[in-house]
Amino acid sequence: MSDSMLNEFRSNVPPNGSTDVQNTAQTPAKTPSAKVLIVDDEAGFRDLMTFELGSHGYDVLTASNGEEAIQKAQGRDIDVVVSDLTMPKRGGLETLNALKAIDPKIEVIMVTGYATLENAVQSMKLGAYDFITKPFQIDDLVRLINRALEKRRLTCKVDELQEINRFKSEFLANMSHELRTPMNAILGYTSLHLDRVYGEVTPKQEETLKRVESAGNNLLQLINSILDLSKIAAGGMPVYLEDFSLKDLAKDILGMMECLAKAKKLQLEWNLPEDIRLHSDKTKVKQMLINLMTNGIKFTSTGGVFIEAKQVPESSQIHIQVRDTGIGIKAEDISQLFQEFKQLDSSSTRSYGGTGLGLVISKKFAELLGGTIAVESAAGKGTTFTIVLPLASQDTKRSAAVVFNPSAVDQQGKTLLAIDDDPEILNLLRDNLHGTGYGFAGAPNGEEGIAMARAIKPFAITLDIMMPHRDGWSVLQLLKNDPELRSIPVIMVSIMDNKSLGFALGVSDYIIKPFNRSELLEKLKTVENSRSSPRVSSENLAQTVLVVDDEESVVVYLTDTLRDEGYQVEAVTDGRQALSRLANGVPPDILFLDLMMPEISGFDVIAAINKDPKLKDIHIFVLTAKHLTPDETEYLQKHAELVIQKGSKSLSEILTVVKGRLNVAENIS
Repeated sequence: MSDSMLNEFRSNVPPNGSTDVQNTAQTPAKTPSAKVLIVDDEAGFRDLMTFELGSHGYDVLTASNGEEAIQKAQGRDIDVVVSDLTMPKRGGLETLNALKAIDPKIEVIMVTGYATLENAVQSMKLGAYDFITKPFQIDDLVRLINRALEKRRLTCKVDELQEINRFKSEFLANMSHELRTPMNAILGYTSLHLDRVYGEVTPKQEETLKRVESAGNNLLQLINSILDLSKIAAGGMPVYLEDFSLKDLAKDILGMMECLAKAKKLQLEWNLPEDIRLHSDKTKVKQMLINLMTNGIKFTSTGGVFIEAKQVPESSQIHIQVRDTGIGIKAEDISQLFQEFKQLDSSSTRSYGGTGLGLVISKKFAELLGGTIAVESAAGKGTTFTIVLPLASQDTKRSAAVVFNPSAVDQQGKTLLAIDDDPEILNLLRDNLHGTGYGFAGAPNGEEGIAMARAIKPFAITLDIMMPHRDGWSVLQLLKNDPELRSIPVIMVSIMDNKSLGFALGVSDYIIKPFNRSELLEKLKTVENSRSSPRVSSENLAQTVLVVDDEESVVVYLTDTLRDEGYQVEAVTDGRQALSRLANGVPPDILFLDLMMPEISGFDVIAAINKDPKLKDIHIFVLTAKHLTPDETEYLQKHAELVIQKGSKSLSEILTVVKGRLNVAENIS
């Protein structure tokens, strides 16, 4: 730990040893008793962190190396670990890996005085929550810890809810199996008695046995519904695809429903084209229609139930409507219609029986087959359910995730490709773009996303970070290393707040989940404007650029993007090569210069430029990750056109600033 950092921390401590919490951080600890483990081989840093974080209400533990940290993590329930990167015995990355093996939900913040892009990427890949560089303000660390604690709390809550849901599904499945076995026996023996296998039965006995059989069948239907629901929830519901005629299927269903309709003197009519054929799960389509028609007959006393179907023009979808003239549904109740075990009239004296599972199962079946169910209704005016299904459903056994193929766009191919393993996020992004003129395509993992990007060449890509098999950082690197894809703007959309790393790796913008529609559209408009802006011309901008930086990823990205902008670009990776290039040949018009390089620093390069009159017209733009002292800042303000902190802006923003500065310089001259 540096003396300057030590003095900076000590200067915040009052002489009497007390601490004014309001003066040291504006954000209070969200969980006062949260356990924070400090891992660092410098005793001074551990002592200061114990004092500072303890004053914010944290329960602070310390470890002098990775081995000790792992031992303490095994014996206590640690919430957040703040770990140094470089330590003896066991380094920070190895410690991070071991801590995640002990408790995957533990949040780890990496701290180092020697930050490199490779270390940051590796830390995030191993599961670190974030990365902070020494020296830092204690307020910044406290805010990071608070956010990490909130993420841990949400992760634990999600795991708890998932476990509860799993137990519920297992219970329903087991209970359904246990109940179905005796019900089959009851119905079986009842049927044998009705068939006179055990002797003659009186007319009164026959009537009673038929009531038992009817009630048993109703109960068995309920048990089967619960079993279906539990299978869907557990992801174990199979789909069996076959070709069939919708009209033939409807005839079968109408024959089954006719007796129910006649009992209530209701009409039962259908209007179906002859030529509609589906490639789907016939049993599930049939069950959906039975559920909806049964529901319509139940809540209709006069009029009838009507079915009609039509294929959407220029589409591979079919709409099947089941309309009744029954009691209808209040507007405020429609949102509750498809909730599991929810009945709109839950009182014990309700007029209509049923479990409320039929509509829920129908909706889940439709979604399983790649479709949806919509409802239109008003109290006293009847209800219309519309099933929307693809003519050819996909075999869901291949993949549990949904791939969204590109939607039709009539706006110069402005299709956004979203890569995210969460189907809900893909649905949300698609719905946010509805009616905006943007098309949408989605992929549930990196491999399919890259393949789709090559196939459709989207105008922009949104990319999640936390994905299985191949994380977002790896996908980003593949995109930027592919000559066909590297120019496509990438917007990170993630729950992780790591803008600096994203910008350093070349993303065009960054959105933190949860996001809203206006934010998404604003980012897309910015990307669209940057892509449609005119290329650099020799009439208004200088053309030759020298990029000097020892980070290979930065050099590659700057070089490729600047060339796409129309510049003639050269690149070198250290100060010695830069001085050699400047001393020989025509001087560049623009110099992008890193400061921290081995042997000869960026400051040395600037000093050499100042001594050579032929280099006086070079526009110097400094890109650095160095924390500048006041003297260094003052020096650079005198000798550089602009100083930009790496990770603070995207490259597109940097280029916009550069163009503005160059235009101003030309107008002055």
